[in-house]
Amino acid sequence: MYLSLLLLFSVLWQETLAKTPTNPLLWFREPCSPTDSPYHSGLRGRNGIYWGWNPDIERGDNISMINRATGHPANASTVSIFSQINSPSGFDGHQLLRHLSEIKRTGAALIASVMPNGLSFNEVTPAIAADIANVVRQFTDQGIEVWLRFAHEMNWYVRPGTYRGNSTQFIKAWRTVHSAVKDIEGCMMFWCPNNAKTMDLYDEWWPGPEYVDIVGMDIYASKTTANFRNIYGGFYEAYAKRYRKHFVIPETATKPDTAELKQSWLKALASDDLSAYPCLKSISWFELRKSFDYRVVMGQGNDVMKKSMGNFRG
Repeated sequence: MYLSLLLLFSVLWQETLAKTPTNPLLWFREPCSPTDSPYHSGLRGRNGIYWGWNPDIERGDNISMINRATGHPANASTVSIFSQINSPSGFDGHQLLRHLSEIKRTGAALIASVMPNGLSFNEVTPAIAADIANVVRQFTDQGIEVWLRFAHEMNWYVRPGTYRGNSTQFIKAWRTVHSAVKDIEGCMMFWCPNNAKTMDLYDEWWPGPEYVDIVGMDIYASKTTANFRNIYGGFYEAYAKRYRKHFVIPETATKPDTAELKQSWLKALASDDLSAYPCLKSISWFELRKSFDYRVVMGQGNDVMKKSMGNFRG
C-alpha cells in the first residue's frame, strides 16, 4: 500500500514538473517588484531588462538563427510568433506548433500573437477558445512559458477590417479566451493595444484587471529623442503601475529605418537606466523586413552588429 502511494505521488509530481515552466521568466514573479527572482538565463540589456526578438519567419528566419547571429552566449529570453485564426470552424495553431521543439531547446518564453482574422469577435466561441487552450497546453506541457497576446492591436486592426467587431464584442471574446486558459500553469494573458493619440482611447478596450496578466503596447519610434518615458510613460502609469501588472514591449523598432535612429532607440531601451519602471520586465525587437528594414541583427555588417550587441550584458 505504502509503495503504491509512493509511486502515485512520484507520477503526479513528475506531471506537475512537466507542466511548470522549466525556465520561468514572468511566471512566479511579482509584477512590479525590482527583485530579479526567479532568475532567467536569457538575453538581457545592459539595464537588466529581458530581451527577445520577432523573427522574420516568412523569409525563413527563426529564433535559433538570430541567437547564432548575435554571437552572444545567452539565447533570446523571448520569441514572438504570429498565428491567425482563419475560420470560425476552428484553430489548430500550426504556425506556432511547428516551432515548439526549437523554442524548447532555446529556453525562451513564447509570445503567442493569436489573431482572429477569419472571424468576428462575436464568433470567438467557447469552442474556439478551447482550441486556443489546446494549442497553449502543448507548449506549457513541455515547460514553455506562454504569453497569450490575443487579438493584439485590436484598436488598430478593426479600422481596416482585419478584425471585425467593436470594443464591447472584443472584451467578450477576450474574457471567453481567458476563461479557457486561466487555469493553465505557465500561461499568461497579454493585453496589447496599438499606440493611440490619447489615453481614453485605450479604456474602451480594457477587459478589466482580473482578466489580464501582462500589459504592453506596440509603437515604433520616429525620433532620436524617443525614450521610455516619453513613448510609454502614460500607458505604463495607467495600466502597469495602477493595476500592478507586468509591462512588456512585445514589438518595437523604428520608422524610418535609418541606422542612427535604430541604434538610438535600441540604446534607449536596452542600455538606458529604466529602474524607475519596476513593472517593465521584457522587450522584443521587431527583427523583420516589411515596409522598412527594422533589423538590427540579421543581415547587418560587423560594425553594426558590434554596436547593436554592445547594448547587452556579456
